[in-house]
Amino acid sequence: MFLKKVTIRRSEKVYNYYKIVTSYRDKDGKPKHRVVQNLGALSDEDANRMRLIIKSQQDSDLVLAKSSDVVVTKHWLYLPVMVLHTLWKKLELHRFFSNSILAEALVLNRCIKPLSKINVVDWMHSTVLPSLYDDDILPDNFAIYRELDHLNAHETDLQTHIYNQLASLDQSIGEAMFYDITSTYMEGSKCVISKFGYSRDHRQDREQVVIALLVTPEGSPFYWKVLDGNTQDITTLPWLIEELKERFSLKTCHMVFDRGMVSKDHLDLLEDKKMTYLSAMDKNEMACHPLFERVMPKAVTPDNYKQRLTLQNFEPIENKRFFIREEKEGKRRYIFSFEVSRFYEDIESRENRIKQAFTWMEAENATLSEAKKSRKAETTVRKVQKMLSKKKLKAFMNVSVIPIELEVLKKDGKTRTVHSFRVCAEVDPEKEKEVRKRDGITCFITNETSLDKEEVVFKYRAKNKIEEAFREMKSQLALRPVYLTRPERVKAHVSVCVLAYLLRNTIELLMQKSNQDMTASNALQKLESCQLNEVGLKDQKGKSITATEMTKEQRQITEWLDATKEIKQTSIKKIVEKLKKSM
Repeated sequence: MFLKKVTIRRSEKVYNYYKIVTSYRDKDGKPKHRVVQNLGALSDEDANRMRLIIKSQQDSDLVLAKSSDVVVTKHWLYLPVMVLHTLWKKLELHRFFSNSILAEALVLNRCIKPLSKINVVDWMHSTVLPSLYDDDILPDNFAIYRELDHLNAHETDLQTHIYNQLASLDQSIGEAMFYDITSTYMEGSKCVISKFGYSRDHRQDREQVVIALLVTPEGSPFYWKVLDGNTQDITTLPWLIEELKERFSLKTCHMVFDRGMVSKDHLDLLEDKKMTYLSAMDKNEMACHPLFERVMPKAVTPDNYKQRLTLQNFEPIENKRFFIREEKEGKRRYIFSFEVSRFYEDIESRENRIKQAFTWMEAENATLSEAKKSRKAETTVRKVQKMLSKKKLKAFMNVSVIPIELEVLKKDGKTRTVHSFRVCAEVDPEKEKEVRKRDGITCFITNETSLDKEEVVFKYRAKNKIEEAFREMKSQLALRPVYLTRPERVKAHVSVCVLAYLLRNTIELLMQKSNQDMTASNALQKLESCQLNEVGLKDQKGKSITATEMTKEQRQITEWLDATKEIKQTSIKKIVEKLKKSM
């Protein structure tokens, strides 16, 4: 049966009449229509409603109901999982973790909504991820910890796998390696590799582990190592160099690392291993180097820095926002950079710190002048030195602690003498001149001959890629704090966070390739509303599963991330069938 419309024109007016008809064939086999019911004139809205009624009589899956009776009883996260699953396969991680849904669940959960390990399996069931695997028997919540053990056991092979796979996704692979270390603090029970040490998280009250990380110039991580919490930056380079050469069979290796790891022994070692490097010198180390006196014999001021720099053979770049000069010593190149904005920042910072120091001493003197008990000179001196050290003023501020005597009234009305002190300070102008010579100056050091001096500066500034990696892993991927206690699982937790960052960084690489300025966080957030939904009638058992229709923007994102083909090939019908089995 179907609804047939008959249009009649009378006196320049159009009338639409409807009737329900059914098709049949006469004795000669010709198709004909038989009128079942004449309905007369209907509005377009009534006609559409009648078509739906007729269709419901012919389709058992179609049910007519009031909108208030239609309910959505369950959701499964769909589109972000499908996009990340596509990237997981693009990196061949589905082959490395052969049929291991838990490894992918751990990583995707970090990318989308980081939860505690015990909750990852429940989260996994709220997504379409289980329907993308062949296993009908899914793991329990505690299997996630066994998966962490398995992941840690294969950490070395995983890093080699990632390095090889990045060749097709990251054009900067092999060009250079940005290296740095960070720390993340522990909560809860003690772990044998957690120690007190220098905390990059400013949590000196917590034990920590140290994490060494290598990324490509485009930010893709491919090597990481979890170390004891008291490991110092400068001790990590020697074993790293040996491991890199052996693990990745590198013929050439250009290392870019932080100034905290620079030492003569390390640079000698890199040169012996035929590796090139790029780093920067610590300001104190730079000021002690013989070349610095030649390059910057006198401090410059805001009024004369351009003339002085020109006289010292500095060349202006970037519209005179930078000035650079190169010196050589053997195989090593020293590129001195003067950054105008940093020059003013250094001056302002020092002036503020001096003001804060005098304010602190005024408050301290007020306290000392009201002492009720005698004070020790050593305690007062130590307190002052700690303040100067914290504010980085020890190099040019002279402080003296002068003994004073106070008369204190006792309860019986008599007085007694209390020994206290007064703190006096002054800025040594000659020493301050030496400190001001460093304002705005950075010294880069490299043995790479293929880069001109401008490229050396820009390449080192690109080192913020690894700082971005640490920042995102700690904030958005919940690298910190760590609640695990077994060393193997602490290391696996770091591996999961690194893999999650790898997927998110790959999203941003693909976005850049498509000339799109969109972060991984924004992309995943925009995809989140596209889910699979269980829909049915209130108080009735029959339910169906349908997908939220993708928006135009969501379709574009899947195209930019080269995921459209994979999503089409993984039909919703197949996913729905597996979901229905698990319900």
